[in-house]
Amino acid sequence: MQLLSVVSEPLKLFSMHYYELYALLKNNFPETGTQSVIPELGIEIKRYIFESREAALFLSGSDQLQCNTHELGFPEDCRKGYNKESDIGLSDFEIRCNQSFSYYIIKSAEPDRAKGFILFFHGLNEKRWDKYLPWAYELARQTGKAIILFPIAFHMDRAPEDWSDKHRMLEIARNRAMQYPENSTSSSFINAAISSRLEYFPQRLFWSGLQTYADVVQLIGSIRDNKVPEIDPGATVDLFGYSIGAFFASILKMANPSDYFREARLFCFCGGMTIDRMFPVSKYIMDASAAIAMQRSYAELLSSNFATDKRLAHFQNWEHHPEEAWFKTMLRYNYFLKEREALLRNLSPQIKALVLKQDEVAPPVEALNTLKGGYRDIPIEVIVDDYSYPYSHMNPFSLVHKYKQEVDAAFYRFAGIAAAFLK
Repeated sequence: MQLLSVVSEPLKLFSMHYYELYALLKNNFPETGTQSVIPELGIEIKRYIFESREAALFLSGSDQLQCNTHELGFPEDCRKGYNKESDIGLSDFEIRCNQSFSYYIIKSAEPDRAKGFILFFHGLNEKRWDKYLPWAYELARQTGKAIILFPIAFHMDRAPEDWSDKHRMLEIARNRAMQYPENSTSSSFINAAISSRLEYFPQRLFWSGLQTYADVVQLIGSIRDNKVPEIDPGATVDLFGYSIGAFFASILKMANPSDYFREARLFCFCGGMTIDRMFPVSKYIMDASAAIAMQRSYAELLSSNFATDKRLAHFQNWEHHPEEAWFKTMLRYNYFLKEREALLRNLSPQIKALVLKQDEVAPPVEALNTLKGGYRDIPIEVIVDDYSYPYSHMNPFSLVHKYKQEVDAAFYRFAGIAAAFLK
């Protein structure tokens, strides 16, 4: 572990404050167009439409739930996990925006194709890329690699617009607060949709993750097949994950599907721990009853070896699915501890994390426990930093102007550490 609380060398003069960089990138982000060039920064942002090919195999509501590898179907699960009220009217498979959606590539405006790219994964319950744009830009600038902003299933524009409808979601949040006393301070219109859906069917964490997992494999396959003009088909691939994105990226690295991630480096920011050691109860993430239901469900599933969920048991079987089964090792700290730590020890030169001292959602000690091990004998570097202005897990880099100097120092320190490792 390395603890950072002060700047170790004199700060250089930055030509643009963090809040200015944020505004410039936000105002030029091509949410509907296909491309944006920002001459001041020397970058271009391309928007691509992605068609998720394997959604029907995984998502509730589909009549094609199956494992193609073993020619095994699960027709009895078609409606499992679906409730019209908790799902706000649609089953997972009926949410078409989750199957046809946008991803973005940020790279130098120079015409050369990128020789390397970094897959960038966001946090839980995110609807917009705004706060991540300065992070992605600095990674692109300092590494010279393309950054692919890729949304996790049912996040960003993969989530229906209804889930952001303040009036409708406030009604759901109020009902949840009345129904569950523990939600009195954590229910909000921001987390109403995800809380309702995850409480009713916690296994969504896996099935939406597996769809995203398959999407990433599909994306890299298209790059290897020379179908993404901005990126060389032989380009190297690395991983950056924030919060739940670090959880997902860790599983990608551990599973190494199609051998795409054998040489990949993984940088975790505000994450890296098993999911039971994260505390996501927040008006911005999920309410208390949803968090409790999710933790209880996975504790019961793990302790029974998934006896009550035949489909999940199949995909978490080491013999049947040795890649996808790494998911279960990141659910609870004390389960599959030896297997997880053995692999992390082997991968240690390729993994690094930066966590924040005052982060209450992803506590630094839990990243240390997972990535370095209970006896601190796994040589993964975990940096614990602390910022001199008010910050939180959801908002590590403040946009308040009076903190601009402190935020600049914190942000460029974070970006420099991440880029140096991923370069």
